[in-house]
Amino acid sequence: MKGHARFIILLTLLISLVSGSAVMQPQKVLYVGHRAAEFEPLLKQHFAKVETIARERFLPAQAAPYDVVLLDWPQSNLARSQRNKASTPLGAREDWGKPTVLLGSAGLNLAVAWELKGGSG
Repeated sequence: MKGHARFIILLTLLISLVSGSAVMQPQKVLYVGHRAAEFEPLLKQHFAKVETIARERFLPAQAAPYDVVLLDWPQSNLARSQRNKASTPLGAREDWGKPTVLLGSAGLNLAVAWELKGGSG
């Protein structure tokens, strides 16, 4: 998927969530995290297909049928140990190409694990 198409999908997702519009979007969304009960009802109001999975059980290949992944990864001792070992829920940076919305501290955790700028907190 080209970068422009990814941007459009993410922009549509964010606008839909922020605007509170009742228009059903065609995207298939996968929420990966620990707050599925809080996010699932909202997502199901706006997207054609919504599935949730606990971060600890998620395998990157499970994202294949979805248009967008929402990763919710808070700071914790477990997250700190995972990111120090470069063990992320999304796998290796070079293998991940799915449009992704980062929730909680997912941005920090991924930045540290994938050695990106911004990983200092």
